[in-house]
Parts: sequence; structure tokens; C-alpha cells
Amino acid sequence: MERLQIPANALDKRVKTAWRLQALASLVPLVLGAAVFAGIAEMIGVPGPLPTVVLVGALAALVLAETVLPEIRYRRWRWEVREEEVRLQEGLIVITQTVIPMVRIQHVDTAQGPIMHSLGLSDVHIWTAASKHTIPALADDHASQLRDRIAVLARVTDDGGL
Repeated sequence: MERLQIPANALDKRVKTAWRLQALASLVPLVLGAAVFAGIAEMIGVPGPLPTVVLVGALAALVLAETVLPEIRYRRWRWEVREEEVRLQEGLIVITQTVIPMVRIQHVDTAQGPIMHSLGLSDVHIWTAASKHTIPALADDHASQLRDRIAVLARVTDDGGL
């Protein structure tokens, strides 16, 4: 069986900052909750290591999400737009390669949340009848150009949505 080629393009390096900020926003409440739990458990005299294990586990998750995971995600994430298809590769442990034929693309758009906006990054969403695929964190201008290029290659009609 022939192995798929790795797509040529990497994401914008600023995506690592975006992923770190997103992880921080979601994990800080977990760490604070674990600290409150550990403090209450200590005050009421809960025996055993459970409070410490919960707190250390939450802190370890935060450290992992802020240091190792963004680097691995960045190295593995690749994308490429060809005349006949869009190729994506992503994953931390399991690496997924996706080929989206241009003839299957129904809609393409760009989007950005507040973190991405502050970094000047946008996601490109590619819609087929079956699902949505995303090329995350491209520079705003690049994302707009890529969206338009995919729309032309996929022959997506301009109904005001682009």
C-alpha cells in the first residue's frame, strides 16, 4: 500500500502561543479548583495522598499543555492545497492524514476567536456534505487568500458568504 505524502505547509508559528493561551484559559480553573479541594481536604483532615495527587495532577496537566503539547501539535500539523484536493495531517499520538477532494467541497470560510484575533490569525473552515475540516491559525491575509483560492478550485459559488 502506498503511503500518503506529508503535506508541505506548516501552520503559522504564532499558533503555539494561541494554543498555550487557550490551554491556560481552560486549565487555570482546574488548577484553582484542585488547590481549593486540597486546602479544604487538609482543613477537614482527609487522610491519604488524594488531595496532593489531585493538585499535582492538575499542575502537571497545565505544565504539559503549556510546554510539550503545543510543540508536538505544531510539528505534526501540515496542510497543502492542490488543484484536485486539500491534504491535512494532524495529531498528537495518532496522526491522521485527510484528503478532501475539491469536488466534495461545498463551502469555505474563515473565522477567528478573540485569542486568534489578538494574534492576527484566522482559521480556514472547509465544509463538505459529511463534515467540517479546519486549517487553523494562518496569518489573516494568508487565510483570506487561501479561502478564496479553495473557493475557486472547488468552484464554490459566491453567494455573498465569501
